[in-house]
Order: sequence, then C-alpha cells, then structure tokens
Amino acid sequence: MQKPSQNFFLLVDKPVGFTSFDVCAKLRKPLGVKRIGHTGTLDPFATGLLVIAVGKCTKLIPLLEKDIKTYRTKILLGKTSETLDPESEIIDCHNGHVPERAEIESLLKEKFTGKITQVPPKYSALKINGQRAYDLARKGEDVIMKERETEVKAIEVLSYNFPEVEVELSVAAGFYVRSFANDLGSALCGGGLCSALRRIGAGELNIETGDFEVLKDLTDLENLCTIDPQSMIKNIVHVSIKPARLPDLQAGRAVFVENLPANGEKVLVLCESATVGLAEVKEGNLQPRVVF
Repeated sequence: MQKPSQNFFLLVDKPVGFTSFDVCAKLRKPLGVKRIGHTGTLDPFATGLLVIAVGKCTKLIPLLEKDIKTYRTKILLGKTSETLDPESEIIDCHNGHVPERAEIESLLKEKFTGKITQVPPKYSALKINGQRAYDLARKGEDVIMKERETEVKAIEVLSYNFPEVEVELSVAAGFYVRSFANDLGSALCGGGLCSALRRIGAGELNIETGDFEVLKDLTDLENLCTIDPQSMIKNIVHVSIKPARLPDLQAGRAVFVENLPANGEKVLVLCESATVGLAEVKEGNLQPRVVF
C-alpha cells in the first residue's frame, strides 16, 4: 500500500471486539502516522461508523464531536447486567409484565423524545477525579455517576418480539445507549440491557447510503479511501484563498479575504479546492489556527 502523506479523514465500520482506541492503534503503523484519533467512542461490543482523523485533522475533531449520532440497538427487556450490555453476566429482573408494542411506542414518545436526563453507565470512559469511571468500577470502587441532560432528536421502534425490541434513534452528543436501554426496560418491566448496538450515522454521514467508502476490514488498506475535511465539516463557513496567499497562511500570517463572517468565527480554509487549514476571523483577516 502507498502510505498517504496528507491530513485526512477516513471512515471505518468498526467490528465487534475492538475498542475505538484499538482501531486507531491498528491503523497507525500501516498508515505511517503518529497522529490519529476518532470523533466518538464506540463500546467494544458495538459495531458501525467510526470517523478516524489522521495527521493534523486530529485538531479538527472538536468540530465533529458534537454531531448528531444515529444508532440501531437491540434491547433485552426484563434483563440487566453490571455493564448494561452482554459484556458481563446477564441477570433476569423481569417483573412479570409483558408490554405491548403500542405501550413501548407511547412511552418512547412521552418520556424519551426531546431533552431528557440520564445517568451514564459506571462502566464508561467519563472521568471522575481524573480517572476513567470504568477503571474505578473494575477495581470495585463505589462509582457515583451524576445525572446529565442530553437530547433524543428522533426515535422509532423497528421490530418487537418480547423480550427483544429493536430501536433506531438519533441523539445528541453525550447520549448513552446503554443507559437508555436500562431506563426504558426499567420503566416497562423491571430492567433492560443493550444486547446489540450499531452506529449507522454521524452528522450528515450514513454508513448505509454509500456516499462515502467505508473501511470494513482493518487489514485491507490497499484501496484506502481518504476524505478531505471539507466533505466532513459542514457546520462552519468554507473560505477559499488564492495560491499566492498560501505561503502567508502556512507561515502563520494573517490573510485578508473579502466578505468574511463575524470576528471570532472559525472557518475552514481551502485553496484550489483542497483544505489547507482552519482559521479564526480577526479584524477582517484570517488568522491561522491549524495549517496543513
């Protein structure tokens, strides 16, 4: 494989059993890069869309972390586990009630749509006093997770055959599907756990539309499809500069461009249809912040 030397994004269909960190580590050597990261963690048992940033695109990750994420999840009602997924012993907690599909759909509409609060799982990557919650939980320490607000943009029941219900939902950043599974199951019949999880979308990307090539085999990099940041980052203004001004930008000097957004706004800078950096508008100029 010819190793790409540019800064780019790529899309991975994460397989079961890999952490998001594992995926980055596995790609680092064959890509020949030191800087590599992702825009949103997926649990090891989960599959689906993982957006990987390579090179200086890692500095653009904050622009994508807050994208709406879309998931398909299977929930076992009346079951629970320490981790709220199949990664730990599954325990029967069914209270005897078998809900109808209409009851589930009604509850989702009334209690799980719009702004909601949830308690993140104690087996999560959130930090408590500088340590990951899952590290503390694995040590047997008492982990107290604080309730936080998040948002469900859309939710739909895809199939239902008790005890399994399959749901598709689009959610804001910071939403925990495992917590949702537990909360839904608890409200219906004593408990619930997330038995399968697949991320199918992030922002405008969707793993099922085929608009972008997705890497499905982490060992098959021969025909790697790299993505320029301008195709990924749609939530800020794109500004083009002339080739003659590119050396100024690369040297960290301010570049004047007409009709810029307001002072303080971040813009993606293009030159000859390729992304060359990220800048902040200051006094009518582009002040470089990230330069490729």
